Amino acid sequence: MHSVTKFLNASFLALFSLWCAVPAQGAGGQALRGHIPAAVAALKPMGRLAGTNRLDLAIGLPLRNGDKLGQLLQQISDPGSPNFRHYLTPAQFTEQFGPTEEDYQAVIAFATAHGLKVSVRHPNRMLLDVSGAVADVERALHVKMQVYEHPTEARTFYAPDSEPALDLATPVLDVSGLNNYSRPRPQMVKRPVVSGQEALPNAGSGYSGSYMGKDFRAAYVPDT
Repeated sequence: MHSVTKFLNASFLALFSLWCAVPAQGAGGQALRGHIPAAVAALKPMGRLAGTNRLDLAIGLPLRNGDKLGQLLQQISDPGSPNFRHYLTPAQFTEQFGPTEEDYQAVIAFATAHGLKVSVRHPNRMLLDVSGAVADVERALHVKMQVYEHPTEARTFYAPDSEPALDLATPVLDVSGLNNYSRPRPQMVKRPVVSGQEALPNAGSGYSGSYMGKDFRAAYVPDT
């Protein structure tokens, strides 16, 4: 099961990177896309986000060797392949497909040169967590952080007035944390138990719908 989890994690990361649009790059710089909520097009800004406010951002770097990764994923799932179920460790995956150490260091240097503080470095080098004052973020990404009235919630939100652009040749996939239009919220719905009704699962294959070990496999890794 642990190996299957490794494979599923690697597959998700691979598909995520391959499905995301590659940022447009020019000589020594690049422009990113998808950082402005669609609702902003119909809204008028209330003003600028205070330059002294601080933002927590996560800079994402793309995977390498996408063609080879796609082939490996097919081979791992093919019973006729010599690589069938030969899963990679996280370290092996990073070495073969993760961003290079040189690229990671280049992004770190870019962030610190623009006044951003590196808060977390990740072993797979796919993310770099940074924080900084709004004024520094605006200068680093060539944006203006605006405040808007939320169209469906009783609150304001912030977002950039334009897509971020980085004076950096190293490829960057995404910068998350530039807007708070959507907030995480629990999706669990609590329903009261009807009097006389037993609070038991009813979707499992065991007695009275209780869950058996094979039910978890069917739910999370079917057909394996």
